[in-house]
Amino acid sequence: MYTTYINDICINVEIRDLHSCKVKGCATPNEDGSYTIFLNSKFSQAQLEKTYKQELNHIINEDFTKYDVNEIEIYAH
Repeated sequence: MYTTYINDICINVEIRDLHSCKVKGCATPNEDGSYTIFLNSKFSQAQLEKTYKQELNHIINEDFTKYDVNEIEIYAH
């Protein structure tokens, strides 16, 4: 795991086996105001970088304050 700060937001990143070939990654808000991005180790480095950028955009765009996850995914991709 490593930690970075973007726009004063603490972001933890973990690369691990997510036990699925469907989920490339996900981001979750933490109780302390930071976020954790989980990246699926089953994918290539190039795919992990792409997924990292997508999850980071969810955080920067404050998508976690929006209500409809399906709508968020449509506009994000």
